Amino acid sequence: MKDNEMTKFTKIYLDLDGVIADFTKRYRELYDCEPSHDDARKRFGARFGAFIQNKEFQNLDMMPDATELLSYLKTCGVPVEILSSTARPVSNAEISRQKEIWLGKHNINYPANFVPGKQFKYKFADENSIIIDDTPSVIDDWNKAGGTGILHKDALTTISILDALLRG
Repeated sequence: MKDNEMTKFTKIYLDLDGVIADFTKRYRELYDCEPSHDDARKRFGARFGAFIQNKEFQNLDMMPDATELLSYLKTCGVPVEILSSTARPVSNAEISRQKEIWLGKHNINYPANFVPGKQFKYKFADENSIIIDDTPSVIDDWNKAGGTGILHKDALTTISILDALLRG
């Protein structure tokens, strides 16, 4: 598709952690547990602080299928921006800096928007916008705000849904 022909969508927002950056893998490597595991939740605050202090966000691996998704987005004819959470206001500046470094290391040059909590992403939604995110609450909030949300599970599925939306 070229120059937004045949689509009402004027912007695609792309999440980082869990979509193209592998936060969970690095957390598992460091702490031998899932970040969402109940036992880990009790220690998550301290561990997350150390994660930030040790600049882990700038050194995350790419998700295994991120290259396929990024390649598709380059061809879809709709402007893409990053929309990523920094978890909370107190960590906003530092995590934003680390995520900007990560984007640069991976030659991802989309404009980046960082919000101090996933609950603020919906403010970017409108009827002409799509978000690709791996968090169900973000998708629910986005859809309620009038946008179109794609719950990311893997690149192939997301590309299929996105292609249908853009060409349908």
